[in-house]
Amino acid sequence: MAYVRSQGFPVPAVREVSDDGLDMVLERIDGADMVAVLGKRPWEIRRQGRILADLHRRLHELTVPDWLPDAPVGRGDRLLHLDLHPLNVMMGPTGPVVIDWANACRGDPDVDVAIAWVLMATGEVSTGRFIGAVLGRARSALVNSFVSSFDVDVVRQSLGDVVAWKVLDAHMSAAEQSRMWQLVRDRGGSG
Repeated sequence: MAYVRSQGFPVPAVREVSDDGLDMVLERIDGADMVAVLGKRPWEIRRQGRILADLHRRLHELTVPDWLPDAPVGRGDRLLHLDLHPLNVMMGPTGPVVIDWANACRGDPDVDVAIAWVLMATGEVSTGRFIGAVLGRARSALVNSFVSSFDVDVVRQSLGDVVAWKVLDAHMSAAEQSRMWQLVRDRGGSG
């Protein structure tokens, strides 16, 4: 996070790190995550999708430090977050701030975009049927706004590999895993 911040990318400042590196004190970001903001201002969905796409582009322009590991799928030499979706973007008073850097690595930017696509399109929505249907349409608008900011045909090529890796995550429910594979089938991702 300190490296990315030194490159001008919006992340919380690291104030303190424990000797063992397991605990950190970070700058407080006053604001809500992008999902909460969308819940209050749904008319901004397409704009927020473009903001998320811009964050991805800006991150992928940074030179990756030698000490970062390779991504679990794909090969490349760009800096990846591997979890850069609306829940990990705080909308602070000075603009968006990206949090949760535990998966940062080096790799192909299209993999990072594909992971965000998969997570946004298939993640659990814990609501009733009516609200779920409304949110489904809103989610679709957000995902389409985000994905259309990239070369969809190129990103689509990473979907199968991304899903094959992501379904191994113990935090993904069986329903989410099923939706991930359905996305690959619907979008023609190879893997």
